[in-house]
Amino acid sequence: MKSNEHVLDRIKLLLQEQGKSYQDLSNDTGISKSLIGHMLSGERVMKPERLVAIAKALGTEVKDLVKVNEINEPLEVIFRGELTNRQSKRAFEAVLFAIEDYVTMKQVD
Repeated sequence: MKSNEHVLDRIKLLLQEQGKSYQDLSNDTGISKSLIGHMLSGERVMKPERLVAIAKALGTEVKDLVKVNEINEPLEVIFRGELTNRQSKRAFEAVLFAIEDYVTMKQVD
């Protein structure tokens, strides 16, 4: 996910958690409801001063909106079929090992 998409998703989540609408955000920031809609859909660029106003209206700080949380949860794999023979099971285990090895190396960096 691109960082700007993360910011937009974070703003939308905070709006939902706080039970606020785009109109409420417009009233709190002085930014038109239409422009807020365009910014949160990614159609318009969110200027820094608007991001500051939105953060303030949501009771948070800009750094919290732009911060990307790292997920340290176990990897979940969902199959669209079955591993039906030894060869496919070994191939899958090799892929899992490579992923785990890569993640471990990234954590050391």
